[in-house]
Amino acid sequence: MQARKLLTAAVAAIVMVLIPSAAYADGYGDVNCALTPNDPQCQVVVIDPGSGGSDGGGSLTCKLGGEVVPCYSEAWGWLGSDGCYYGKDSGGFLSEYWYIRLCYDPASGNMNFEGTVFLDDPPLTLAILAQRAVSQLTMPRPVIASNPSLDDPQVVHVPVWWWVQPGLWRTHTATASLPGISITARAEPTKITWYAGDGSSTVCPGPGTPWTGSASPLSKSDCGHTYTTTSREAPSGKFTLRAVVTWRITWAGGGFSGTEPAATTADQATIEVTEFLPVITG
Repeated sequence: MQARKLLTAAVAAIVMVLIPSAAYADGYGDVNCALTPNDPQCQVVVIDPGSGGSDGGGSLTCKLGGEVVPCYSEAWGWLGSDGCYYGKDSGGFLSEYWYIRLCYDPASGNMNFEGTVFLDDPPLTLAILAQRAVSQLTMPRPVIASNPSLDDPQVVHVPVWWWVQPGLWRTHTATASLPGISITARAEPTKITWYAGDGSSTVCPGPGTPWTGSASPLSKSDCGHTYTTTSREAPSGKFTLRAVVTWRITWAGGGFSGTEPAATTADQATIEVTEFLPVITG
C-alpha cells in the first residue's frame, strides 16, 4: 500500500509543476498555511529538472506562494503539499507513518510545532526524491542458458537444465540527493519464473545452476524442466521459453523507507522438443 501512495504523491507533484503559480508581491509568510491550507499563497510548486546529474539529478526547486523555500531542511524535515514541513524526532522514537509537523507562523516569524501527525502518504518532496531514485534503477535483463543447448533439439522425458548469468543475482542501487539528504533505491531479485512453452511453469528462488560435464545427462537441476510432449503442434514447431525475473523495489534514506510495486525483466528463446527415435540397424 505504501508503494502505491508514493507513486500517487509523485504524480500529484508533477501536476503542480505544470500549473503556473500566481505572482504575489508580498510573497510567502502573509498567511498561516496551517490554518488556511487552501489559500493561494499556500500553493506548493515543485520543479524537478530530471535525473541527469551525478548526484541523482539536478536539485529540486520548491516554491510556496511564489517564493523559493527549502524542499528539505535538516531542522524542519520535508516540505508537504500543504506548505508545512514534516520530520522525525532526533531520538528516532516516531514510527514509520508518524511525523512532527512544523508550519510557518507569520505573526511570530517562527516555524511553530503543530503536533505529531499520522500520514498515509509520504510528504510531497520526500515522495518526489524517492521516485527519482527508483526511476534511476537499472535492472539487467536475464540471458537464458540451457543444457542441452538452446540450439539443439530437446528430447521428451530427458531433464533440461536452465539458468541465467550469475552476475544478475545481486542487489542493484540508485541514489537521488538534495543538500544534506540522500535517498537510495534498491532492486533485489527474488525469483525467476520459467515458462516452458508447453503450458507449464517453474518458479526458482535463484539464478539456477550451470550444468557442468561432471553431472549426469539424465540428472535434474535445481531449476529446470522435463518435457513430456513434443513441440510438433506449436507455432513453427517450437515452444517459446521465457524467463521472467521479479525484483523487489525498496527505498530508504534520512530515517524513512518505503516499498514500490515489484518490477520484472525477461528473456525468451524458441526451442524444439522432439521424441527420441531409436536407431534401427540390421
